[in-house]
Amino acid sequence: MGIPPARRSPHERTPTTAPGGPVPILPAPASARLRFGHRLRHWREARGLSQAELGRRLGYDDSLISRVENARRWPPPGLPGRADELLRTGGELAALWQPVRQERERFDVLGPSAGPAAVPDGATLDVLSHLLTVYRAATTRIGGEELTAVLEHHTRTLAGRQRDARRDTDRIRALAARYAELAGWAHFDGARPARALAWYGCGLAWARAAGDRAAASDLLARQSSVHWWRGDAPAALALAHAARAAARPLPGAQAWAAIAEAHAHALAGAAPESLRALDDAERLTEEALRAAEPGPWLARAHLVLTVAHGTCRRDLAHRTGSTGHAHAAVAHLTTALTQLPPSTHPHDHALVTARLAAVHARTGEPDTATALLAHLPPAPTGRIAHEHHQASALLSYTRAT
Repeated sequence: MGIPPARRSPHERTPTTAPGGPVPILPAPASARLRFGHRLRHWREARGLSQAELGRRLGYDDSLISRVENARRWPPPGLPGRADELLRTGGELAALWQPVRQERERFDVLGPSAGPAAVPDGATLDVLSHLLTVYRAATTRIGGEELTAVLEHHTRTLAGRQRDARRDTDRIRALAARYAELAGWAHFDGARPARALAWYGCGLAWARAAGDRAAASDLLARQSSVHWWRGDAPAALALAHAARAAARPLPGAQAWAAIAEAHAHALAGAAPESLRALDDAERLTEEALRAAEPGPWLARAHLVLTVAHGTCRRDLAHRTGSTGHAHAAVAHLTTALTQLPPSTHPHDHALVTARLAAVHARTGEPDTATALLAHLPPAPTGRIAHEHHQASALLSYTRAT
């Protein structure tokens, strides 16, 4: 039995016209989940189906359809595409699914509202700002895994206080954005990209609400890095461009965004564009250092740039097969290792070591690559494990050929 032609939903009003064109039939719900439920109901009623009938045809019970339409539960991942096909929506529900998924990820990381609570005063915010500096320094030595829980706790605390604050609201939002950035990075370091993106998304919203251009740019650049790590060059590049636009006129934030852009171009195998972005990053870094611009990464800027040069050259060697890029990667990453003593920076030392091992495997030096991998932790986790796996796979291929 086919679906009957579309008819007007009883919830729709006849639209009126205005000098600027037609007005919306109904205001769009603020929540992505509410909007999805509203449009699912619209299309179900337009096709003359009851909740029970739609549920039966899609393989769900009618109570689920009711709860989704009323935003009392999240739509199952398989529902949007099947409902689009059955209701002939032109793909509308699938298009609405992405913001619903992102909204759920933000809900999952923030948790339900804890209700009214004491708003931090200026002294408390000073302490939390100092702690953030301490936590950020610790991540360069031990990584993010050990700090994930405490970073999430502080971020959720600040998120909950934004609603009740009558003063220092922008300061609370900006600090929450920076905590969300570090919490997201901790998950990224643990190879949990979806969780990282969820925290970055929360932080970006808070940074924009606070008018903090530097934090907003940094969070966009962080999102770009996640997509680079996933191998999605177009998404990484689009976010890097957005980060550079958001960073103006701050040279330090622009430099950080330029590094993300260089990584994205290298992933795509675009050598001239990647090297040009690295040149931009170096120039902007020098401007920021001369101006004493504050920034969480500028104290280590030259090391970060050296690692970025080596990593981009590694990716370009992989994409283009160029031995010139591979040898340049070896030079940069070797220099970076000299600035990262394993006794004081074991995490970053291990990460760079794994990348250097992969490049030595690519340049036909399997013994050197093997020796480097032997210095890694016996049971690496997170990104270090990912880099170790990539280097080991390339080493095995080199030995086999």
